[in-house]
Amino acid sequence: MKKIFTILTFFSVTSIFATDRYVDPNLSSGNGTTLFTNIASAVAAAVNGDRIIVSSNTYNEQTLTIDKSLKIIPQISGSVINLNADINIIGLSGMKLELIGLNLGIYSIGTSPISNGSNTNRAKVSIINCSTANIGFDNDNYELNLIKTNVTSDVNFRFGNIISNSMLNCYLWDEGSTNVNGSIKNFIVGNSIGNNTFIYNDDYKFIIANNTLKNLFISKWVLNSNLTNYIENNEFNSNCKLYFAILSGSAPYNGNVNDYFAWNSSLTYNFKFVNNKFLGSVLYANRNTSLTYPGAFGCLFYGSDLNSVTQSATYSANSEWPNVNAAGFYDWSYNGFNLPHNYTGGLVYTNVSGPSSDIDGGNPNHDYYDIDLTINDRGINGGPYSQLNYNPTSNPNNSKAFIFDLDMPTDLFPNQTVNIKAKGYHKN
Repeated sequence: MKKIFTILTFFSVTSIFATDRYVDPNLSSGNGTTLFTNIASAVAAAVNGDRIIVSSNTYNEQTLTIDKSLKIIPQISGSVINLNADINIIGLSGMKLELIGLNLGIYSIGTSPISNGSNTNRAKVSIINCSTANIGFDNDNYELNLIKTNVTSDVNFRFGNIISNSMLNCYLWDEGSTNVNGSIKNFIVGNSIGNNTFIYNDDYKFIIANNTLKNLFISKWVLNSNLTNYIENNEFNSNCKLYFAILSGSAPYNGNVNDYFAWNSSLTYNFKFVNNKFLGSVLYANRNTSLTYPGAFGCLFYGSDLNSVTQSATYSANSEWPNVNAAGFYDWSYNGFNLPHNYTGGLVYTNVSGPSSDIDGGNPNHDYYDIDLTINDRGINGGPYSQLNYNPTSNPNNSKAFIFDLDMPTDLFPNQTVNIKAKGYHKN
C-alpha cells in the first residue's frame, strides 16, 4: 500500500474574509465602511484579510500605497480594472496580497524595503492577469508570484515564481544573505521575454523552463553541487547571446565588470542545460569586452567581434568557462548541437547534441517526459512544464485551480512513501 502525503500550496484559497468592500465610481457617495467611490479610500478603510471588490471602470488616482493583507479583484471575474496610478507595496511579515485584473497602463507596481520580514515569513504578493509597465521587487524578503501578466518593460525580483507572462527584461537579483534550501526554487517558466534574462542570485536553485527568450546572462548561482539549476525546453530567438559569467565579487553588480567577474578558482557548477531549441544564429562577444550586462568575462560563447553572427554556436578552445578542474557538473545535452570541445578534469561534463528533430528530440530520461508521458519534445511545448499546460481545454475560462509545479518522484515502487508538493493558483 502506498502512503501518499500531498502538500498543495495555492496563491489564492477560499477564506472567511473580515469584510467585503465595494468600489464603484458611479455611486453618488460612499458610506466609508463597505461602499466607496475610489480604490484608495477602500484600501485605507480595510483591515488585514478584507476583499476590495472593484467595478470595471477607469480610476484616476494618486499612488496607491498598500501595507495590508488584501485581495483586490474585479467585481465580475475576467473583467478589467483600469487604474491610472502607481502601486507601492510596503511589505510586512506574513503579508498576503493579491492583485487580480488590474490594468495600470504606463504605471508600475513596486515595493518598499521590509523592516520586520524574514526569508522564513515573507511578504507574499500575487499579481495575476494584470498589465503594467514595470514590476519592481528588488528588496529582500518578498515573494513575488507573477502570473499571466503583461509587463511592457522590466520585471525585477529576488524570490518567487514568474509564470506565463510577457515582458521585455527579467532580472533575478540576490538577497542580502545566502539562504540555500534544497526544497525551494525560483521559477521562471512559460514566459515570453523579449530581450534579457539576467540571473544574479545564489540563494536558491532555479528553473528556467519553456520560455521564449533572447539573451541569457547567468552571473551568480547556487554553488552546492547537490542541487541542480535547470535551463530546459526554452526557445532562443535568432541572434541570441548566452553568458555564464565567472564570479569573484560578492556585492551587487555596480557596472564595473572587473570588480565582479575575474576568475574564481573555487567555482562549482551544477547546471542542466537540456532540450532547448535555437531558432537561428548565436551572437558571440570578445570575453574581454565590458558589456552593459555582466558576463562577457569567461562567457560560454565568445569570439573576436561582438557584432559577428555565426550560423551555429561558436565556442573557443581556450575559454575560461567552464573550469574543468572545478567541482560539480555541467550537462549540455539535446539542444540540437554539440559544444565543440569535451573536457576531462574535476568537472562532470556532458556534451550530447541529440537529434535535430523537435518531436521526441529531447532527453529521453523520464524526468523530462512530456505532460502526456511520451518522450520529451524539444522547445516550449515539451517536457513537464509544457506551455500546453497553461490553457487546457478542460479548464474553460481558467475556472479551476491551475497547478504549475508538481514535485514528485518519477519512479514509484511498492510500499514507497511518496511526498508530493504542488504550487498553483486560483484566480477566482
